[in-house]
Amino acid sequence: MTTMTNGADAVQTNVLGRLTPSQRIVLLTATVAVAAVALFVIVVRPLPGAPTALNLPWVLWAAAFAVGEVLVVHWQWKRDAHSFSMGDLVLAVGLFLATPTQLVTAMALGSGAALVLHRRQRGLKLAFNVAELALGAAMALIVFHTLSGVLGQQLDWVAALAAVLTATLTADLCIFGIMTILENRVDTRKLVELLGLSVPFALGSAGMGLVVARTVVNDPASLALLSLPTLLILVAYRAYTGAKEQQDNLRLLHEVTSLLHAGDTQEALGDFLDSVRSAFRAEMAELVLLGPTGREGATVSRSREGTEPVVMAALDDPEDHHRLLRLATASGALTTRTGTGRGAPLDSYAAGHGLKDAVAAALRTEDRVHGLLLVGGRIGDVTTFTSRDLALLETFARHVATSLERGRLEENLRQVTDLKEQLRHQALHDPLTGLPNRTLFLDRARQAVDAAGCSDVWPAVLYLDLDGFKPVNDTYGHEAGDVLLRTVADRLRGCLRPADTAARLGGDEFVVLLTGPIDRFGVTRVIQRIREQLEVPVLLGDDVVTTVGASIGVALGEAGLPDADTLVRHADVAMYAAKRSAGNDFVLYEPGLDSTTSTRKDTTAELAHAIEAGQLRTVYQPLIDLRTGRPVGAEALVRWQHPVDGLRTPDRFIDLAEETGLIIGIGEQVLNDACRQAARWVAESPDRDDLLVTVNLSARQVADDRIVDQVRAALAGSGLEPHRLILEITETVLMQDRETAAATLWLLKDLGVRIAIDDFGTGYSSLAYLRRFPIDMLKVAREFVDGLGRDAHDDVITRAIVELAGTLGLLTVAEGVETVQQSETVASLGCDIAQGFLFSRPVEADAASAIISASRIRGDLRALPAGMPRCDPADELASA
Repeated sequence: MTTMTNGADAVQTNVLGRLTPSQRIVLLTATVAVAAVALFVIVVRPLPGAPTALNLPWVLWAAAFAVGEVLVVHWQWKRDAHSFSMGDLVLAVGLFLATPTQLVTAMALGSGAALVLHRRQRGLKLAFNVAELALGAAMALIVFHTLSGVLGQQLDWVAALAAVLTATLTADLCIFGIMTILENRVDTRKLVELLGLSVPFALGSAGMGLVVARTVVNDPASLALLSLPTLLILVAYRAYTGAKEQQDNLRLLHEVTSLLHAGDTQEALGDFLDSVRSAFRAEMAELVLLGPTGREGATVSRSREGTEPVVMAALDDPEDHHRLLRLATASGALTTRTGTGRGAPLDSYAAGHGLKDAVAAALRTEDRVHGLLLVGGRIGDVTTFTSRDLALLETFARHVATSLERGRLEENLRQVTDLKEQLRHQALHDPLTGLPNRTLFLDRARQAVDAAGCSDVWPAVLYLDLDGFKPVNDTYGHEAGDVLLRTVADRLRGCLRPADTAARLGGDEFVVLLTGPIDRFGVTRVIQRIREQLEVPVLLGDDVVTTVGASIGVALGEAGLPDADTLVRHADVAMYAAKRSAGNDFVLYEPGLDSTTSTRKDTTAELAHAIEAGQLRTVYQPLIDLRTGRPVGAEALVRWQHPVDGLRTPDRFIDLAEETGLIIGIGEQVLNDACRQAARWVAESPDRDDLLVTVNLSARQVADDRIVDQVRAALAGSGLEPHRLILEITETVLMQDRETAAATLWLLKDLGVRIAIDDFGTGYSSLAYLRRFPIDMLKVAREFVDGLGRDAHDDVITRAIVELAGTLGLLTVAEGVETVQQSETVASLGCDIAQGFLFSRPVEADAASAIISASRIRGDLRALPAGMPRCDPADELASA
């Protein structure tokens, strides 16, 4: 006979149709109960007793069924437990020796009492099992009496076997109904498995019952003779199972404890706990190890069914574990289900972790306690942990403690703990400076903001971006840059209180969390200390000394702040505002400050659309040969013909295009237009060998591996001779990535084009890179040209640049020539070419063609012929 053992415990609450699984089980239980009562009242009670029935009190039969329910054989299958009781034997006997009413009543009440007292079943599970037993007894009696009348007295044993099988089939169908409800699907394989397990046992029990019944009827004295071999068989079976269990335990003990000596301690601990859990058929196994000094450094390793193992984690509930440890140390072991006394704390711990029972043992040696081994949640509720399990666990615990005492595991575990701490530190700190990284900083900022929500003591965040770091990194190398970053990090630490946090977010960006209470005055004092430290020169090595500044944005926490991420973002926005407004000591975030960011996003989208819609126009500023006064070409520049506010000059969108990468498309368009226009100028004046066009390349373009192909395609598409195209690059672009820049320029040089350095003298002017890069032209920056005749330094610098170019065989171009005096001065210095408002503003392509075709342009002819289109002036001629 089978009974449901853990179906109702797993009742879920997900909604299926109108009824929950719990409600469906209640409905099934009620249906079985009603069917049992109906069959008993209508069919069973009128049935006559068997001719061999004895006049015994029904209480005796109830006691027999109770004993039969206690004498069970348990079968464990994965997480499901099935019990096969001797109730089938009693049922087979009762069919012949009890009246129908006695049999049904005794089976329901006797077996039900055993379920309550022995198996501790309650509630819905108990109600279901009692109803199923009553229904099975009623069905068995009906089948027995029906078949007995047909087969006759000689074959009534066949009717008895069929009756017991009917009761078994009834029980299996009821249990299958529960499983179907819980799994929300019909799996007939489960029913086949149930029948395969229960039917053979039911037939065996029924056969023994028939022997007992016939012996009672024919020769009652023989029962004594039958009981003796039966008792011997039971004793032998128990001795065999006990010996086998002991043998299995010894084997498991050897296998499990040998895992502790494996090379990989982490993996060994996980395998050890998995094996312990398997040995005890338990849901969870847990190993608590104390630190060298006791509680400090205590860790827990855990293996639980259906979850990833936990190895050497910090104790999440140290008080509970240490309470269990004290009790287990005093007694050697603990077990649950004691109700009161020493087992109560373990009961509480098990309930808190969703376990129905648990056992625990201290890891003890003669001189110390090492920890605690705990096993919980015996799979299936048919059985629980026994005294044998407790003894086995104590043996396991002694072996583990011995291994720890010898130091084989303890030293490895300490190393693992140290390694974990190192890995944790590395995961949360910047490897270069040792400062907290973004992850750790945001965690501390979130804690500070969360605490401020309760205490109203708000923190502040400083966002720092170093000014001047990139030139140091590019000029002196990454090692010098690293020295600078480490020095800044050390000085930043020294400016803060112990409770504050400085972190490096990456590159040359640092961030500081100032714990509250802090106001603007306090922030100002901190920033003053930081700036004083940054002004101290930094020795980079080889007598190289430098200083850096910082753009600082500040965000003060206040009531209503949604989260720490917002506080950091506000500081970031303020930092960019500080960077834009050079000269400010720092910028404090205020509402509306980040509107620039949203405007920036809108402008980016607008610029992308302008590129696709053809709103960008290429204009040209003529280049004048200072020896002949004749135009020899033009520099290609870009303008944005905005549909609403008219012509936008480059200073309003080029920086944005460079940062967003849109400059790649803009630069390619300008390059193609310039090559086509230059080819047109050459076609209109085929005898002119000096005609040329200059086009600016941005940092993004130089770094883009497609630039060589783009230049090649522009030359091929326009038919322009390569030597007529001059590509202008600033010194800063050259020095950002010298290796990439050199490789790209030499590839461009191989195409036959020429290379010019724009704004020479304002950046990293160095003979070294003039030798390293394939340079053909130097353009004197407008800053120096503007100061000619007024600033002696500008005169000297301009003369030096021109003389240097002449020595190296390079052409020179003076930019920004606006007066006749400037034109005459640069010409007298030996400059080859000039451009500027004195000769022409940037003009449309047709106007540029008209100027270039002129034989000579005088410095005072800034007015263009009537009808010739003019471009609006730009205060700042930025490159594309």
